[in-house]
This record gives sequence, structure tokens and C-alpha cells, in this order.
Amino acid sequence: MKLHRLHYFLLPIIYLIIGGTVIALLVLRILNYASTLWLFLLLPMLMVTVLLTVVGIVNVWLNYRTKLEPGLLNHYRRASLAWLYFRCWAVVMAGLTLGIIFAWMYQLLPDYLRELFRVYQVIFYVICAFLTLSALMSVVLGVNLEEIRLRNAQSENQLLKAQLNPHFLYNTLNNIDALIWIDQDRASSAVTGLSNLMRYMTYSARQEQVPLRDEIRAIGLLCDLQRLRMPNPECLSFEVVGTSSDDADRRELMIAPLLLVPLVENCFKHCGSTNETDAIRIRLEEGDGLMKFSTDNNLPTEVEAKPTKGTPHGVGLTVLRRRLELIYPGSYTFSARREGNRFRTMLTISC
Repeated sequence: MKLHRLHYFLLPIIYLIIGGTVIALLVLRILNYASTLWLFLLLPMLMVTVLLTVVGIVNVWLNYRTKLEPGLLNHYRRASLAWLYFRCWAVVMAGLTLGIIFAWMYQLLPDYLRELFRVYQVIFYVICAFLTLSALMSVVLGVNLEEIRLRNAQSENQLLKAQLNPHFLYNTLNNIDALIWIDQDRASSAVTGLSNLMRYMTYSARQEQVPLRDEIRAIGLLCDLQRLRMPNPECLSFEVVGTSSDDADRRELMIAPLLLVPLVENCFKHCGSTNETDAIRIRLEEGDGLMKFSTDNNLPTEVEAKPTKGTPHGVGLTVLRRRLELIYPGSYTFSARREGNRFRTMLTISC
């Protein structure tokens, strides 16, 4: 375990030791005193101690999550934080109340049942602790799920803004306009392809997963539309290996929508000369629940390059990495690097 994470592991234990000791002493006092006055004094102390312990542990957890995901606390308002504290506090108080009630029952049982009670009381306390811990975990995991959905929706919105850019539409429509006077059938096919692509890019983002074949079809449409403006059609190649939509026995792989399209668009956006053969190479390979997707494009020379800030593919790759970490944590590998005058990416996902 790394040193900078060690205190996040130790702090909750310290809170549990100190807070748990005080809570145990207060519970014993409540059980031993029958006076109503002592009950009214000790119960508020118990409730405050539980609250402080819960708030401390929750804050440690939130700070640890903030280290992993900067800006996470921006998603929490004061009301949502207070509601999280209250739910955790209510769960712990409910578990303690159940244990206190069970302990008080011992005093009310007849003598012939007390021995039986003494045998099974440890089992009951273990069950009570397990139920309390399970309820706490459900609260925490529920918060995690809300965070993932919120941040995933924000990433998809950013992705849509990046994809639905006017330059792509203008260039494609201009190419179709020129085709109308040369080849009407080809122009009609291009209009249909553009319509299908825009429909997929607009509506697929509302879904959590789409069939891999739909993403492949969208990439194919995008490549066909880009070929309209390329002087050498052989400069672009798109190869699909191992995926067959006609194989009924094959398990259909599902993938997050618009995950591969940005890599393809970046190839066109940052490509150099399209007169070269194999200026852009795109390959998708699928088999045994594993998907491998790679892109390879040449880069502009110093004469062709436009003055831009940052590295090629920078913004799109940042959004892509964020989505991969949210949707496929621990189930993907991704690399993007420049090799000479070419830029290569490789994405592997265990679907």
C-alpha cells in the first residue's frame, strides 16, 4: 500500500477505536442505569458520539475519493452531504438500538430461558453488526452509483458537443452538393449515410450500451463520408476481423456508445497528406469477449501543420480516458503515442 494512502486506511480505524470505545461505555451505562434522568442525559451523548464518528469516517472516505477524482466534492451540495451524514447516522443508531433492545430483553426473560439466551446472544450480535454494515455499504454504494451516472452523463454531453461540430457537417454537405451534378445515386447514398450517422450519434448517447455492430456501422458510415473529400480513396482503410453479424450463435458484444468514433474522427482531424496510400489505417478485432481497436494515421509535416496548442488528439483522448475509467475500470488498456511521423492508438476492452 502506498504511503500517501496509508493515512486513509488508518484514520477510519482510529475513528472506530475512539468512537467505538465511547459508544460502548455509553451503551453499558444506559443498560446499567434504570433512572429516567440518566437516560435523558446519556442518550443525547450517545447520539452525538455516533454522529461525530460517522461524520469523521465519511469525510475520510470523501477526501480519499477526491484524491482519486479531483473535483468530486463539487458534485456535493451542503444538503446532499447532510443527507449522506444523516442516513449513515440513522443506520448506526438503528443497529445500536436493536442491540440495546435485545440486551434489555435479557432482564425480562424467565430464568429457564436466560441460559438459552446466553448461548445464542453472540450469534445475534454478529447478525446485528452484519445487517448494520450491509446497510451502510448500500448507502455508500448508492452514492457511488449516483456519482458515476452524473459524471458519465457529463462525459457523454461533452462527447456529443465534440462530435456534432459544424465543420464536419459543412464539409460533408458541400461534398454532397458537388456530387449531385456528377453522380446523383452516389449523392443520394451519401445523404442517407449522413442521416443514419447523425441519428446514431444523437440517440445512442442516451443508452448505457449498444451492440458493437452498431458502432462498427457508424464508423463505416463516417469513413464513407470522409472518402468523398479524399483525392485518393486508398489512403483510408477500415478492417474488421472476427465480427460477423450473420453468425446467430455468436454472443453479441455490447459496448458503450460513441466510444470508438472519437478515435476515428481524430484521425481525420489530425491527418497529414491524404494523397499517401495508407495515410489512415483503422482496425477492429473481436474474439472471446475481447475487443481490440487500433488507429494509425500520418501527421502533417512542418509545412502543412497549422499552429495549434497542445498535442494531437489531446481533447478527445482526455474525454475518452475519463469515460473508460468510469465504464470499464480495470477492464481496459489504452495507449496513444506518436511514432515518428505517425500517431497510433490501441484500445483493448474485455466486454
